[in-house]
Amino acid sequence: MKTLTMKSKIKNMGYLILPAIAGLAIILQTAFSGKLTKDIGAIETVLLIHLFGLIVAIIVYLIIGNISINLITNFNALTVISGCLGVIIVFSISKSFLVNGAFVTIMISVLVQLVGSKIIDHFGLFGAEQVPINMMQVLSLLLIVSGVVLYQYKQ
Repeated sequence: MKTLTMKSKIKNMGYLILPAIAGLAIILQTAFSGKLTKDIGAIETVLLIHLFGLIVAIIVYLIIGNISINLITNFNALTVISGCLGVIIVFSISKSFLVNGAFVTIMISVLVQLVGSKIIDHFGLFGAEQVPINMMQVLSLLLIVSGVVLYQYKQ
């Protein structure tokens, strides 16, 4: 019984690598899309990135997905807007990369994600489990904000 629990914990810990992979992907996407924006333009970059993303997603879906009519009929239109948000993300990061560089672009993006995600958790928005903010989290966020401000001030 104890080994089953330990195996379960180890498996769950393995999922902690997924956000690290996502973070690395964001950094690489920032650099690549910034370079591409410099070469061909921001809107063209958004178009190419999403076109190639669609192609890869279709290939992966055909290989490992269960092809079902639910793909077309069983979704909430509001939540599919997240695809539109991807366009905003790529455009904003690509343009910011050219002006601000990779570090500042990622630093501000992560700061906004931290604050925004804590607001979502605190109020239980979008179906998330409500997790009230505590004083240590407030102090941590303020420390991060002050670090961003100090970094920018020294520039």
